Amino acid sequence: MILKRLSLTVALTSFIAGCAMPPISPPLVISSQSSTAYQDIDIDSLLTQARQSTPIRAAELKLQAAQILADQGEPERAADILKDIDTSTLPPTLQFNVIRLQTQQALENNDGQQALSYLAYMPSLSTLPEGDALLSEQLYADAYSLNGQPLNEAKILIEGTNYIQDPEKLQMLHDRIWQALQSTNNADLYTALQQPNNNYLLQGWLELALAARSIADVTTQTNNIENWLNLWQLHPAAQLMPGTVASPQSAELINVARIGILLPSSGALASAAKAIQDGIMTAHYAQQNTGSSAPELIFIDSSLYTSADEILQSVVDKNLQLVIGPLDKDKVNSLSQYGSLPIPFLALNYIDENAENLYQFGLSAEDEARDAATQAINAGKRMALILTPDTDWGKRSETAFADTFTQLGGSVVERKTFIKDSLNQDIAELLKTDESKNRAKSLRRVTGLNFEFEERRRQDADVILLSARPQDARLIKPILSYYFAGDLPIYATSQVFSGEIDPASDLDLNGIMFGDIPWVLSPPSPNRLSLSAIRDNTDTRFGRLYALGIDAYNLYPYLQQLSAAQGAILQGETGQLSLTQNNKIHRHLQWAVFDNGTPRIIE
Repeated sequence: MILKRLSLTVALTSFIAGCAMPPISPPLVISSQSSTAYQDIDIDSLLTQARQSTPIRAAELKLQAAQILADQGEPERAADILKDIDTSTLPPTLQFNVIRLQTQQALENNDGQQALSYLAYMPSLSTLPEGDALLSEQLYADAYSLNGQPLNEAKILIEGTNYIQDPEKLQMLHDRIWQALQSTNNADLYTALQQPNNNYLLQGWLELALAARSIADVTTQTNNIENWLNLWQLHPAAQLMPGTVASPQSAELINVARIGILLPSSGALASAAKAIQDGIMTAHYAQQNTGSSAPELIFIDSSLYTSADEILQSVVDKNLQLVIGPLDKDKVNSLSQYGSLPIPFLALNYIDENAENLYQFGLSAEDEARDAATQAINAGKRMALILTPDTDWGKRSETAFADTFTQLGGSVVERKTFIKDSLNQDIAELLKTDESKNRAKSLRRVTGLNFEFEERRRQDADVILLSARPQDARLIKPILSYYFAGDLPIYATSQVFSGEIDPASDLDLNGIMFGDIPWVLSPPSPNRLSLSAIRDNTDTRFGRLYALGIDAYNLYPYLQQLSAAQGAILQGETGQLSLTQNNKIHRHLQWAVFDNGTPRIIE
């Protein structure tokens, strides 16, 4: 998950208002609140005065002019004025105010890297009044967030907790710290935990983050957090826990005696349903083999029912306490329109609607595209090109890529669908190398000169989001390199990997990062080994349906606990499973990169 930065105005105003400190009146602090008094001042007059003044007075006048322009919606003119100010020669307060305005404008433009470049010249916090020092820390936090550096964001925010006294504002700050830590990848978190110079405050937060993610199931998470509370009971985070770390212990496990397995035994979905059923039975037998009490499974042919009323009547007749299924989207939709369901249903497909007691879980292309877009944002990428096949699942992936990437603060520069027969042209159009070539042709025609020309790709993108089958991806990567885009990182959905290790065929995929399920990328689990002994397709794309069945069975007891504690997860065969507010299971995938034609796990 990724935290979109707080509105700068909200963040800074709220946090500073909570500081216990005397009012500060520096010689010239221009803010959006005070600048309205200068609206009628002529900008050219201010700049003329600046040219005739001493360096410090000139900087004050230029800052005043730039602030007025920024407030009037002319950030480009303001930036041009500010860039001519040499901040190294200014007193700390004036230096701070120039850099503050530059940084705020960069943040408003969603340019975290530029904001950090400005902040590099910020005066030492020890030379600033307390209010300015706190504001500086908030600017750093927003810049780190935008630049995909959540751990640095969290560290800065943790320092800021020393200034906050008001419990409501401190809770808001703790919540933001927590979300930043949740967005930090495992490798960075583990490295930070090992640093010998961590202070008490930082180390406590880092160990809380580790306790919440170093889990095998929801019950383990509860125990880990309780252990953390026992060790860190005097830590500020223990006194005021982030809202989303509420213990799942407040909700009990779902313990039922009779479960209905509602899947079709005929029709287009029958073979998929059979694989899911095999996965459910494998997990069921595994539970029995541990000596634990296992529920009775009642298998129901969903193809016999056409409405929610018929399904629910069968539930009553068979005295069921929970249902896994249906798989058919139309039947899931029918249940969602029924209203509040009398017992929990764990549907094995996703729809837009939801209803009380209706949980949705599946292997959707959209889920994978959302995870890839989030992964790119977390890596600091902000300008995306999207390339997907001209198919139904490709178009759904394209929409999920774009929606997620923009919701998290990125911009989609261009999107393109491809077909295999025109891959070369489609990619040239995406990268705009065709426009570069056409411009050269026009110039030759107009000038009559036969000059040398070097094609160039567009320069306004920093990442490619890709959905493609292996046979297409093996062509796409070399074509991207041919058109000078070999340096652009590629985040792809699982379709790029066949599921079988084939270095000779996949050598052209080198460098592509993709998300896939632990069933495929991790060493085989006991459940997979059991199925592999009786099935010869567990390592194919079809084999993922076994994993879905296993997870559906292992997931149902924890639905209420996952709902009670936002951020709680269950480690599954299909990914890290969590529950959204509208009762949809979200899967965070395992991530790998092709290296010498072989997937190498990176997360």
